[in-house]
Amino acid sequence: MSVSDRERWNGKYAQRKLSLPVQADDWLIKAVDTITDSCPVHKAAKRALDVACGLGQNSIWLTQHGWEVDGVDVSPAGLALAQQQATQLECAVNWIEADLDDWLPTSQSYDLAIVFRFLDRITVPRIVNAGLRSGSWLIYETFAAGQLDRPDSHIRNPQFALLPGELPTLFPEFEVITFREDTLEDRTVQRLLARRR
Repeated sequence: MSVSDRERWNGKYAQRKLSLPVQADDWLIKAVDTITDSCPVHKAAKRALDVACGLGQNSIWLTQHGWEVDGVDVSPAGLALAQQQATQLECAVNWIEADLDDWLPTSQSYDLAIVFRFLDRITVPRIVNAGLRSGSWLIYETFAAGQLDRPDSHIRNPQFALLPGELPTLFPEFEVITFREDTLEDRTVQRLLARRR
């Protein structure tokens, strides 16, 4: 990511106000339910990585459900808002300000990685593959090509939307548990739940 990316996100978040309660993404909630149903051990506290965490709502939700979470993002303004929400909700999240192009997690230190509405076909797989240990989980949702055709879409560049069936191909070392292409009320996305072999 460039300095301009950081400045763009800082400008976007400067206009935002805190809103409680925190609303986690519905795909995160459904996928975590699947994980805990299939692996009861995951009901105990485990480590999670939220890549490009933005305002941190998913990091906070995971923390509220027993996960120890590192939320990583390029925007200090977004992370400051995330910390305000976490403080109000008495949640301890480890926020990390980092340029994802240059950042790597500690090797094989996470049980779960989540990514929402962020697509970088090189950077995200590199981070996920570095951070997840064998048997760990990936929950991913980002925009599909159909998003480009929506009149309400803020995405115009095809580089930021997945081709049909593309998301699982970015993670060949993972077993696909669930893959869906969904047209929702406010977005068109691909959703993946996968487990590292």
